[in-house]
Amino acid sequence: MIKNPGYLRTVAIAGIVVALALLLAGGFRSYKVYDADAGDFGILTFHRISDLQMVVDTTFSGVVRSDGKLISTYDRTVTKGKRACPT
Repeated sequence: MIKNPGYLRTVAIAGIVVALALLLAGGFRSYKVYDADAGDFGILTFHRISDLQMVVDTTFSGVVRSDGKLISTYDRTVTKGKRACPT
């Protein structure tokens, strides 16, 4: 049996605080994602995307890792709405 319910409550509150801190830290993180084509003169262009957008894009194969760089398979010139699936 649990003899000290105050201890359990303290552990639960600490867990919630840590989870909220990690969510907040992830909200400020961004990634540099390069376009798939090299563009004019072979110059790579990139976009900064949030942590949430990175999770969504990698779930549906919108971002792949190649030679240590994150490469976007989506057309990121489309600003809003649904994007065509790259596959």
